[in-house]
Amino acid sequence: MNGSTKSDTHSVQQTEDTLPPFSHEEKRRRNRADAIWRPLTLSIWSLQSYLILLLMQGIRSTKSSDQQTWVPILFICWQVTQLATSILGESYRFLLWSGVTLRQKTRLSGKHAPLVDIIVVSCGEERSVILDTLRSVCAQNYPNFRVLLGDDGNDDKLEEDIRQLGEVSPCELLYYRRPGKSGCKRGYKAGNMNAALAYLDTLSSERTEFCAFLDCDMIVEPDFLRATMGHLVQNPKAGVVVVPQSFYNLPLNDPLYSSMYIHNWQDQVERDTLGAVWETGPGVVFRRKAIEDMGGFDEWVLMEDIIAGMLLNGLGWESVLCYEQLQWGMVPDTFAGYIAQRKKWCVGTVRGAMIARFGFHSQKMSKLTWRQRTVQFWYCISPYVSSTQRTLLPLAFLLLVATKQPLIIPINFRLLRRMTVMIGVAYRIQFMVSGSLCSYHMVRRKMEAATWLSPYLFLVIVKELLPHWMAGVPMRFTPTQLLESNLLERDAKLRAPLWHRIVVTIVYQGLWYHLLVATIAVSMFYDGYAAAKSQRTADSVCLHLWSHILAPGGDWLVYGDLLAPLFYMIWPPTMPARRDMLEKSSCGKMEAWYPKRYYRQENWEWYGTLVKEVVMGGAYVFYLLVDRQFCT
Repeated sequence: MNGSTKSDTHSVQQTEDTLPPFSHEEKRRRNRADAIWRPLTLSIWSLQSYLILLLMQGIRSTKSSDQQTWVPILFICWQVTQLATSILGESYRFLLWSGVTLRQKTRLSGKHAPLVDIIVVSCGEERSVILDTLRSVCAQNYPNFRVLLGDDGNDDKLEEDIRQLGEVSPCELLYYRRPGKSGCKRGYKAGNMNAALAYLDTLSSERTEFCAFLDCDMIVEPDFLRATMGHLVQNPKAGVVVVPQSFYNLPLNDPLYSSMYIHNWQDQVERDTLGAVWETGPGVVFRRKAIEDMGGFDEWVLMEDIIAGMLLNGLGWESVLCYEQLQWGMVPDTFAGYIAQRKKWCVGTVRGAMIARFGFHSQKMSKLTWRQRTVQFWYCISPYVSSTQRTLLPLAFLLLVATKQPLIIPINFRLLRRMTVMIGVAYRIQFMVSGSLCSYHMVRRKMEAATWLSPYLFLVIVKELLPHWMAGVPMRFTPTQLLESNLLERDAKLRAPLWHRIVVTIVYQGLWYHLLVATIAVSMFYDGYAAAKSQRTADSVCLHLWSHILAPGGDWLVYGDLLAPLFYMIWPPTMPARRDMLEKSSCGKMEAWYPKRYYRQENWEWYGTLVKEVVMGGAYVFYLLVDRQFCT
């Protein structure tokens, strides 16, 4: 350790290492990418704005003629909506002109440390998963803590297992179940957390100053408490410390984009710089006074972690992101489980936005800085922006093309073509720059997943906004590890046959919509190309193509992204048994299990996005050949 400070009687030591732990070369690459991304994005928006002006000029030029303009007018509205959603989706990043803030690696040292209550919540998950989490929690390299399992599953066998584990545990291990029927208890996970805190308060006359919360599938490293408590003890204004979520059961090439790498090492780093890290769980340590100030955890919102962080910022508490991989959890291992999890997250964001009033609640958000308020507003509108951009706009484009009317009325055709090419090239460069910030493969997979996932989330948002008498039964909280599917597609021995997987996914899991839209898109593109080829002259072919199926702004490749889940079901990844991904360690008389080195990272092979790259390359070749054959 290179430096130390004292807070009251506790010693905090820091190294010269900065977090996130980027190498010097990686820092240079990210700074270079940041410097390119901002002016490049502004250039794209400027080009799109100028393109809209050109299209408007074309409509004005036809006022004296009998040419119909309602389709071109609607296409301009489509372009304006596309530009607006792009600006709303990316504009908050322009608050970071000076770059991101890097923190120093911090540890609370010594044998004297404040008491911390670690609460693990469960509700019927697999016992071995829960026990492995508890073993890692009890193996903390920290002198003063106790562990409580809040079991909403009412599992008698689990209670007995915990009693036996407590006999060899180096710390105090407690079991608690609140009254009520398993799976139907008030407030679900948030209610369990509130009840666990209330129960711990009954065990002693003095309330502990700090508490940590973990999901029952999150294995934590021995330094979890020393790393997080260092930040809380050092900064009395910090109400919460957040640890990035890492996963040890990610399949090769992450076909569904279950990874949170971009979220952890780009989005959260940027938000921490702006003082707006508010996704607080699992793997989070609170100051109890902060929880008391916000009135406990909200039991309606489904995503109590997000709204908790937002409320703490609104009350003036600081939130800190500890950029270390200190916890390892499990992603849903089925397609159905993945969809259910993302729906739950989406509903949590929508409900949290209602509570926060999009960051403008006069009382709950009164102490936000203008940067925090901007980030909160952006986050609250993000589900609506994404649904419009990735569900409604592609459908609207197909409807416009289906009219078989020209989408544009060009008055300067050559300039229009150049503008379209420039925008396309700029978008491609922007994509590559974004890839250099994290990982090209992950950015590619993230964009693909956002496209095919959007229809599911769109329906969830609509249901949340409808009156109760129309929406039906509201969405309820379901633990991630209970989001099961009988397809078991990642188990080589137990997975359902190919035909059964495809039928179930298409008919019962909603993929019929994706298949239908993609099929219609292919049919319409082929029909439009055939109609253009039927023109008598090359100039007429060129004009027909660029005013119909190749109209500026349209992206036919997004319809191919809709089919990613189908490819996943045809060629599902194979994952080993959970314990085969872990290795045994020991802590006194107690054994503990931690992820093996190979499973502590996202693993990619060269063929991970090969199909997508081939399709994109083919699209560029097609554009060049068409332009050269008919438009020169």
